[in-house]
Amino acid sequence: MPHLSSSRKAPVSVRITIIGASITGLATACVLRRSGHKVLVVEKSDGTFRSPGIIPSPPNMTRVLQRWGLQSYLAKSGMVVDQFRFLEGQSGKIIGVLKLYEELLKDLMADFLLIQHGDLISIFQDIARREGVEVRYNTTVVKVERVPLAALLENGDILYSDLIVGADGPLRSISRDAVLLRQIEELPTQHVCFSFSVSLSDLQADTELEGICEQRNWNMWLGDGFVIYGACHVERNRYFLCITTEMHGDMTEYQGNWTKQYPVDRFDLRLERFDPRIQKLLRMAEVVIPTCHVFIPEPENLICDLDKVILAGQSAHPTMPDGMHSTAMCIEDIDALDYLLTRIRHVDEIPRVLSAHEELRMERCTHAREWELRKLQMFTLDQGEDRELRDAKIRCLSESEDMEEKEYAFNDLWGEEVDFYAYDPIEQADNWWSMYGTVISRRTP
Repeated sequence: MPHLSSSRKAPVSVRITIIGASITGLATACVLRRSGHKVLVVEKSDGTFRSPGIIPSPPNMTRVLQRWGLQSYLAKSGMVVDQFRFLEGQSGKIIGVLKLYEELLKDLMADFLLIQHGDLISIFQDIARREGVEVRYNTTVVKVERVPLAALLENGDILYSDLIVGADGPLRSISRDAVLLRQIEELPTQHVCFSFSVSLSDLQADTELEGICEQRNWNMWLGDGFVIYGACHVERNRYFLCITTEMHGDMTEYQGNWTKQYPVDRFDLRLERFDPRIQKLLRMAEVVIPTCHVFIPEPENLICDLDKVILAGQSAHPTMPDGMHSTAMCIEDIDALDYLLTRIRHVDEIPRVLSAHEELRMERCTHAREWELRKLQMFTLDQGEDRELRDAKIRCLSESEDMEEKEYAFNDLWGEEVDFYAYDPIEQADNWWSMYGTVISRRTP
């Protein structure tokens, strides 16, 4: 069974309460417990939540998971992607192929993977049990008190701790309310992600569909106002797809929905605008999981002033449901926080290292959020000059024999994405500590 590799133990053991037992909460608990802290996780659900959707793990995330000792798990359950294949949304014709060359991945020391959400959350649940993390399911936090630091539960219990990590997700976050001292506005949008999957064997047996079943490909259909992602998972014998598009009407019912399925014909998806193969796949699937995007302004703070509450994951930087770096930002948060907490020698130093974490993570996550939005806009361009220019650059990646021209097109389309891959949260945290860590130690009584 996979397990977390050993790391430097913290000089002082901190009592930590984590609100939320999704991927961010459980991963935080596992990593901090491994470092010697006393960790308690509280979760309002029963812990059986599993989304069948696929999570991208770009090299910056994969590298952290490998550092945590999860190589064997990733080798078994991760789907390696070494090229992105762009197709016209309506016709399905190939626009071009963007390859992640072996030399690049070797330099990055990690692959681009796709992992099923349910698999990732299951592995962290298992590790939490073996690491001795206490997880209380069906336990609702109604308020976070800042002085003295405590989480107040619905049943009247009070949980006191040295540090509270808010990992209770983007919507109606109790921990975010405590940090900001107000409820942040949540603005529904008309953008909806429709996730579904079909039998991979059925696709491979269909001459019309077998062409999209190649392993190590992540297919992306780019259309007027929509983008569709598709990839196969051989171990599970499934082909996973996600359609992101703008819908009309009241989408409130689908906010925060990751598991409830609905019939395809419930929605006016205007199937005629899709590649005929996508239309066929939707008929085969019969049901989809719709998730409506709720726009949440980025919090101006991730920590309480001079206190010991910090936001992590989607509570800290809410992103779009189909974001390529959504989970990666959560994993980076945890890695940086663990590093900083292993450097303190007294609980009085916690507020200072939380300030360091906020400084390190705010700009990075804001950049990720903005890049995800620009990328969605680029993928969903309507017909016109901008779309023709985009497609010309994509075609250049496959067809041009001029290496300088190819390199220019690659950097223009995907250069910012590759910059994300090279980021290492430990390296950034270590650089910060080498400059300011001694100041923190000297100021501690």
